[in-house]
Amino acid sequence: MRSWLARVAMAVAAVLAASMLSVGSASAAGTFANPLAQRGPDPWLQYYNGNYYLAATTWNNTITMRRARTLAGLATAPETVVFRLTRPTAAGTMWAPEFHLLNGPNGQRWYLYYTAGREPFNLNTQRIHVAESAGLDPMGPYTFKADMLDPVANNTWELDGSILQLGGRLYLLGTFFNGAQPAFIRPLSNPWTASGTRRILSSATLSWERVGGAVNEGPEVIQRNGRTFIAFSASHCSTPDYKIGLLTYNGGDPLNQSSWVKSPQPVFQRNDANRVFGPGHNGFFKSPDGTEDWIVYHATSTPGGCDMNRSTRAQKITWNANGTPNFGTPVRLGAQVPAPSGEPAQ
Repeated sequence: MRSWLARVAMAVAAVLAASMLSVGSASAAGTFANPLAQRGPDPWLQYYNGNYYLAATTWNNTITMRRARTLAGLATAPETVVFRLTRPTAAGTMWAPEFHLLNGPNGQRWYLYYTAGREPFNLNTQRIHVAESAGLDPMGPYTFKADMLDPVANNTWELDGSILQLGGRLYLLGTFFNGAQPAFIRPLSNPWTASGTRRILSSATLSWERVGGAVNEGPEVIQRNGRTFIAFSASHCSTPDYKIGLLTYNGGDPLNQSSWVKSPQPVFQRNDANRVFGPGHNGFFKSPDGTEDWIVYHATSTPGGCDMNRSTRAQKITWNANGTPNFGTPVRLGAQVPAPSGEPAQ
């Protein structure tokens, strides 16, 4: 009898141990639910040195960041002011901040690209500017470095600055107004200095790019296995049909529009069943263990709206057999989504 009881006790202990291991693994994997920020247009998110860092449009004279060890933690993380706009030509209406870790004359630094203009708001004065970090903390401190206005711009605004690194060279990406709104590319000699004028990267030529206006904006780079892609946002941001298209680099001079092939259909767009409208102005980031690619973007839960009511959302992307990114379908707000691979337990 005593031997039988011992065997039962050992079996129960084994079951309990397996159960505890299972619970621990589920906890370690974790989940999160969108949105990551209720008021978060034009988001930019990076994972660096154990933390996620998130910035988005504020529409005022500050640039703020949230920091958290998990994606779920970003939703309740405080917003910290990392830079204040004080220059008369860039005093307010801050849009589309992005921070990139790049090589400068003093080694690696974070370069914070943002769009801002004069106050009171005047769209024609919106320009791309850049600040530089003192060290390797994404939250700064930052000091103003340069205006990125193209000398051929005259009175034309430029928006949505981002960075492409390709073939050992550096390029500024963005969008400007020439009657329509094409995306541009411009060579850089360092993170704040242009070495040439802008060239058109992509124009809105297809019907799905022209809802509410002929728009290609927010160009963003994703690279894998030696291939380079640029996602861009198409149609006007005030419509529920704001969406994401894709350019594929096919070799040659990146400054030549012919070096890029546009996918004939959008790769990420509204999903009425999930109540997701106008998904766009995205960025990309890696999971903590570097094995997964993720997209961060803004969208609304009701049709229309190009204001601060757009919320920040994130989800994993996958890769097709032909090596192109598969963005999937925008997920519903509140849905439990598996956390990025390598996240610590919450």
